[in-house]
Amino acid sequence: MKRMVLTALVAATLVACDSADNQLEKQSESTVADTATPGEQVPATKVVSAPAKLADYTMAAEKVADGVYAIITPARDFPNPQNKGWNSNSTFVVTGDGVLVVDTGSSATIGTALLNTIRTVTDKPIRWIVNTHGHGDHWLGGTSIASAQTEVITSTKVKERIKNELGYWVDLFNQMSEGAIGNDSKALIPTTTVDERTTRKMGGVEVTLIPSGDSHSPGDLLVWLPKLKVLIGGDVLYTDRAPGTFEGKIGQWIKLLKELETLDVVKMIPGHGAVGDGQDIINERKYFEIIWNAVAKAVEAGQSDFEVLPVIKEQLIAYEKIYPGLEKQIGRTVSHAYAQAEAAAF
Repeated sequence: MKRMVLTALVAATLVACDSADNQLEKQSESTVADTATPGEQVPATKVVSAPAKLADYTMAAEKVADGVYAIITPARDFPNPQNKGWNSNSTFVVTGDGVLVVDTGSSATIGTALLNTIRTVTDKPIRWIVNTHGHGDHWLGGTSIASAQTEVITSTKVKERIKNELGYWVDLFNQMSEGAIGNDSKALIPTTTVDERTTRKMGGVEVTLIPSGDSHSPGDLLVWLPKLKVLIGGDVLYTDRAPGTFEGKIGQWIKLLKELETLDVVKMIPGHGAVGDGQDIINERKYFEIIWNAVAKAVEAGQSDFEVLPVIKEQLIAYEKIYPGLEKQIGRTVSHAYAQAEAAAF
């Protein structure tokens, strides 16, 4: 499964011309990722641009609720030379005792840009950081934001990934961004692990940490602010682009989304895409249900994933506006879902 992370990320960005319409999940595609797994060094490729500078990242704090701000990337893709590696969202919450930051970006430089953006709103200390999951675009900026007094929170599974996968993610993102993220990122090792639903006060703000059951990737956490009705979803939640499923458990993901719908969410901050609301959670759940139900029927009927793809594409026509670029990703997602449905059937 870890191997699928690398292959899917690189293939999605560097082999985008290999449309899933022509073939589902070309596992034999020749990429630098074919023999690498997280924790290993990725073979070097030619880096054609210098590391990005702070001025390359134009960030703004978008107020979502009282004391809650989202820093939304305009990118809707994986790290690449155009977005210079900044492809994921971050959130910060200003409390009475300091600032909670959720996800810290793809590099030390991006982390510094995030901190500078936080400082346009508050000069309070960074007291807490939550890493929602193990993909490097959400935690490589941590050392630029944290101080010695910062509590760094994640799940046990994600902590292990952060301890072991620094070089993997830095090398991968440098290849994808042609060197934009640089080589100065360091792993900020979490100090607190949370593996069960947990509610606590952070500077007087009630914060609930919700494990996803590995919905999107091993050890995902969501951050729920019940008094403010704001849900910070990491990559469990998406807007403006289809969810990435290369490490996901789609059946569990559907179950989780149903649970999240009961929270009465007013504002939702996804890992990728613009700030949304409860309807975006419903949209995502229905999207996955269409795919899951279709592939389950295909498995039962003895059809292949390639054979059921046209049926699913027809059923997802409305999602071409909800998730722009869906046609480039739907083949891979169907392939992932089919493999899981097939495994569940036997």
